[in-house]
Amino acid sequence: MDLPERAASSRLIGALARWSPWVIGSALSLLMFWVDFTHSDDGNLDGKAFLGRDFVNLWAGGHLLWDGRPEAIYHVAAYREHLASLFGPLGGHNYSYPPITFPVAQLFSLLPYWLALPLWLGSTGALFVWAARRWWPSGWAPVWLAVLTPAALMNIWAGHYGFLVGALFLIGWERLDAKPWQAGLLFGLLLVKPHLAILVPIVLLLRGQWTALLSGALTVAALIAATSAIYGWSVWQQFLFGAGSFQAGLIDAGTSFFGYMSTSMVTAMLRLSDSWALAFGAQMLLGAAAVAMVAVAARRPLPTFDLAMLAATATFLVLPYAFNYDLTVVMVAAVRLWADPKATRAERWLAVTGFLSPQIGMLLAPLAVPAMPLMLAALLAGQFSRALRISPSAAARAAPAAAA
Repeated sequence: MDLPERAASSRLIGALARWSPWVIGSALSLLMFWVDFTHSDDGNLDGKAFLGRDFVNLWAGGHLLWDGRPEAIYHVAAYREHLASLFGPLGGHNYSYPPITFPVAQLFSLLPYWLALPLWLGSTGALFVWAARRWWPSGWAPVWLAVLTPAALMNIWAGHYGFLVGALFLIGWERLDAKPWQAGLLFGLLLVKPHLAILVPIVLLLRGQWTALLSGALTVAALIAATSAIYGWSVWQQFLFGAGSFQAGLIDAGTSFFGYMSTSMVTAMLRLSDSWALAFGAQMLLGAAAVAMVAVAARRPLPTFDLAMLAATATFLVLPYAFNYDLTVVMVAAVRLWADPKATRAERWLAVTGFLSPQIGMLLAPLAVPAMPLMLAALLAGQFSRALRISPSAAARAAPAAAA
């Protein structure tokens, strides 16, 4: 084989290695989009859902608030009756977001649904791409592909908060070293989906980031106070003790379709066994290992960007309740490790495994295979392995660059 042929062959192999995971990781989402399109009757999907899926909660919740009925938003029966009045009978929907999302819901409900849905996904998607620009590997692939990863496609299909929460997370960590007050403010806004920020205060505490911790705490307090003043304190009580307990009951998802999207080890184990002790035991072991890796990394002179990516992946091994459309930042973490020229071949393979987890894990879930949490654990192992090999001198050089 002469040199031009070898070069062409090398380029072909490189292209296959880079793009085949994107093709494989997109296939299930594209199939789900097609099924929804072919089963849609003016948007209604066989009486079980509506195009845009969970966005109906945001839009319908806003209408309920404009009607002056915030007390009904977390009352499941009353809420579903209201939802049926707008869309016709649907499946088991409920408003699962905290009261700080009420202004967002009211804003988007001012528009017709068919305009509000693309505006929601377009605006939050654009914000996520802008937030990811400093995190995305330079020259490896266009940054707009951040909204076409396997998890991002699931977020578009589900009409969810994945882009907004992901953007807040990325911008917050980006500004931590140079502007900790702003970082804390952005972390406080993660109260939109508070469980996804479970490791943020732990990492800030381990790093001694007191300014960001104080700023975040003040932001959370201010948001709770403001929404209580506008909508009444009772909505927070209903969210914590009504919606919260309802959502916790969904951990045992059984064979329901939404359960196949779960990243949780306990949910996966409950498909294998009826033993809650076994399921929660596996969840606790995996979660403890994830927290230990984050704690070890936080005590090392690791660049903030790498620590943030490690914490993002570990979050989904700790949480007993989360879904694949929430993994938008984890996809960025996988791409960073995948494209890292100093990563080992094994670490890159682990990165690709995590990258494919939102969709391969969902395909294997009906077979009672706990693939999604295990594939995310593989990604975390690759990230941790790479973090241990980052020298203190390299971390010191990265700090000024991040601050700039």
